[in-house]
Amino acid sequence: MKKADVVFINGEVITVDQHFSITEAVAILDHKIMAVGKNEEIKKYIGGETKIIDLEGKSLLPGFIDAHLHMAETGLTKLAFDVRAVESMEDMIALLKQQTKDIPKGQWIRGWGFNDNRIKEGRMPTRWELDEISTKHPIYIQRSCNHILSANSYALQLAEIHNQSEPLEDGEIEKENGIVNGVLKESARMKVLDLDQYSEREYLEAIQIASKEFIAAGITSVHDLGSKFPKHMIMMQKAMRDPDIKIRIYGTVVSFDNTTDAIGQTLEAGILSGAGNDRFRIGPSKLFLDGSLTGRTAAMKDGYIGDKNNKGIVYLSQEKLHSIMENPHLAGCQIAAHAIGDTAVEMMVDCIEHVTSLDNRKNHRHRIEHASVTSKELLKRIKDLEIVVIPNPAFLYPFGEEYVNNIGERAQSMFPIRSFLDYGIMVAAGSDSPVTEYNPIIGIYELVNRRTKNGLLIGPEERITIEEAIKIFTYNGAYASFEEQTKGSIEPGKLADLVVIDQSILRCPSEDILHVKVEMTVFNGEIVYVREPNSFVSTSMSENV
Repeated sequence: MKKADVVFINGEVITVDQHFSITEAVAILDHKIMAVGKNEEIKKYIGGETKIIDLEGKSLLPGFIDAHLHMAETGLTKLAFDVRAVESMEDMIALLKQQTKDIPKGQWIRGWGFNDNRIKEGRMPTRWELDEISTKHPIYIQRSCNHILSANSYALQLAEIHNQSEPLEDGEIEKENGIVNGVLKESARMKVLDLDQYSEREYLEAIQIASKEFIAAGITSVHDLGSKFPKHMIMMQKAMRDPDIKIRIYGTVVSFDNTTDAIGQTLEAGILSGAGNDRFRIGPSKLFLDGSLTGRTAAMKDGYIGDKNNKGIVYLSQEKLHSIMENPHLAGCQIAAHAIGDTAVEMMVDCIEHVTSLDNRKNHRHRIEHASVTSKELLKRIKDLEIVVIPNPAFLYPFGEEYVNNIGERAQSMFPIRSFLDYGIMVAAGSDSPVTEYNPIIGIYELVNRRTKNGLLIGPEERITIEEAIKIFTYNGAYASFEEQTKGSIEPGKLADLVVIDQSILRCPSEDILHVKVEMTVFNGEIVYVREPNSFVSTSMSENV
């Protein structure tokens, strides 16, 4: 009998199999799970060279799967200036003046994480305020939602944005008394972002940084939903040649400013969803339908508190949406759309209903990304069409109060996970990092508690159990990428991607879930992260088996 490379014993092994079985031990051989069962059942797989890890009652789970984030953008934030903590324009200007004084003239200055709802002035900075930082550098400050930015005069000049610039259907160049003030929303922001291109070295470094951070958080697979970089897909595949990058990627076909071309070129090249291997695989063809709720650009039928006439921004007409998505669907691809407001969600449901009527294709697993605001009328259609929804429960933690301020009572039914599950809708989840923290524990905490960072309870009737939350961040993520046969649960023959939690997560009081920590991450059968090196591990037979 073959002996295992690694054996875990004395644990709370949460298999997330069909019966959500809980057992004690797991054996790993090469890069796959060899056996799962009670301590005594796994004893026979221990040999002289087997590494034995005594879990001492701690939880062992399948590796977490973040079904919606931006991997390169997460790493690239390390190359920009973090302005999340500023409390006023004065603070931000002083901070960036100090931090950027040695940057050579002409180089870009980038700020990220700015939240106008948390500063004294309650607005985005203007071009003139950013000019106080420098007029010798192009500068932009990205809002926390990544759908709005402010640019200084230098950056606006480079982007050829001026007072006579024509209005955009899918974006806004904000003006005060006919004068461009530097605030650019949705597609308008791409006029600046497209000019600021990172080098290949910086891009690959960013992916490596993100990979290490994800692994330390127990994330072994991600669904990458794109980047502003035009050669993003090429860079992702180049990065995956690096053996030090320990992550599995399901890469979306998308362009932040020209999705139609990106989808068309990929189809012409014969690259379809599912192409690749267990480390990098081509994902869905994705486009954007609207903006963000905190930025008041998500497409909302009933508008916003204090501004009922603002229905948000819609990127495409229904007819155009249908025409774009027909081709990837008929080619056999998975399709997806960023849809936050109820108008946008309904548009994507209509689109999926349309394209599937063309060929009656089953098991398409078409996706709605975010699906933040829906209606009960849509739930049955989503179920009947077998749509996979990818909400972002962690959004409630930092942004919950803003949702209430912007859409009032409708915030109580945002991310209606309990309703999705009760209708039998497949739900995976993502952090949307770097918009929010990538730590899956925050997402799990919000699924179970639905409390903001400040303690506000939002929509308690939409809370779910810890078991359901774990499944959403493991098996369901694998299902959303057609990979549930190879990962997402701890079963013999599946990839040995695992995470150890510092306690029993099933026995942890719901209000304390936020404080549990990842102790160890296993990727492809290899221990790639340990919070406290040399803990757990023994190379001899364990007396406890």
